[in-house]
Amino acid sequence: MFYFAFYMICITFARKMKKREMKIKYTLLLIAAAAFAFSACSEKKPSKDIIAKKTVRKAPAAPVKMQDYDHRDAVEWQGKQYTVSISRRADTSLPMITDDTGNKYYDNKITVRVTRPDGTVFFDKTFGKADFSSVISEKYMKKSALLGIVVDHTDDSSLVLAASVGAPDVLSDDYVPLLITLSRMGDISIEKDTRAELEVEE
Repeated sequence: MFYFAFYMICITFARKMKKREMKIKYTLLLIAAAAFAFSACSEKKPSKDIIAKKTVRKAPAAPVKMQDYDHRDAVEWQGKQYTVSISRRADTSLPMITDDTGNKYYDNKITVRVTRPDGTVFFDKTFGKADFSSVISEKYMKKSALLGIVVDHTDDSSLVLAASVGAPDVLSDDYVPLLITLSRMGDISIEKDTRAELEVEE
């Protein structure tokens, strides 16, 4: 009888302890759930503000210089061998040229020197775009540069140079062909080169 009573007491105590443990577990579970809910509610809500990226303005590109060059030709003229030296340099003292896309370029100056067989100078002149203003419109001149001068041919009375004024962009084929005729007396005349147009007409 004593053992039975003791057994019942133990079972009752165990049941109470089990209920107490379950109550503790349930309480802890409620606390954890409440903490999770509080954490979720306290999270920062995404802002509805629209953040615009700051536009960074690009610095304007530096003016472009065409490549310098120096060239020398030996030319048979009037039964003698003359030397024609041609030198091109960017001229930063002249107004800059702005093309249709806003790119800026320096204009050029080109020096032509013709020396006799004995080394004395027969002709020496530095050309600029303005030297061709009599045959090129002012509007075209403003957006163009002096591109180049080369030896074209000689005849009994003159030495002829080919020149070009046009768009300074090396990828462009927009230019006006010109002829500079140097006489035996050292005088020059300038005109448009229309030979290509005549060939097309023929």
